[in-house]
Amino acid sequence: MPRFDYACFISYSHGEGDLVRGFVGQFKAALRDELETLIASRKPFIDDDIPYGAKWDPYLAMALCHSVCMVVIYTPVYGQKDFCRREFEAMERLEAARLALLPQASPIGLIIPVVMRGFRQLPPPIGPRQAVDFSQFTLADVQMNRHPGFAPKVKEVAERIADHFWHLQALEEEACRHCAGFELPQAPPAAAWRAPGSSGWAPAFVNR
Repeated sequence: MPRFDYACFISYSHGEGDLVRGFVGQFKAALRDELETLIASRKPFIDDDIPYGAKWDPYLAMALCHSVCMVVIYTPVYGQKDFCRREFEAMERLEAARLALLPQASPIGLIIPVVMRGFRQLPPPIGPRQAVDFSQFTLADVQMNRHPGFAPKVKEVAERIADHFWHLQALEEEACRHCAGFELPQAPPAAAWRAPGSSGWAPAFVNR
């Protein structure tokens, strides 16, 4: 039966340095702990280990479609990566289809931006969405799930994911009915993710 296998899909620009890997690892661990207290019957998110030989496009498309929502770990290089833009575009399409299934129109989006860097200069695709500010994170901090400034924010993200799950759970068979044929779209133009200062960019009020 079609269903949501994962509470969320975490989209981010993979980095080789300690900072990005450290943030992502700590955020995932803290979010997993929180989600396990809220959604017992589903996996928190897809594991990083993709089976050897798996084709990236269909594997990630399946994971996206079987996730309730998406958490974007945003850094300014996110919009420069084709795969990141494809994942974001895919979830925007899923978001539109799923919110249309609700009996009443909902202003709550299914993409949750977690801003690691660049909070004051968000590009248009991120700017209109209320974002969570983690831009003060450094590797000098204690573990995220024990940090008095960061741990409550992770908890709020988990609670938002759980809210989405409870609102959409009754609709999951319909929401996931086409997942077997779901495909990642082509990457939208990188110009849509212009850096601040470029022509056409303007800051959004909501995150200020």
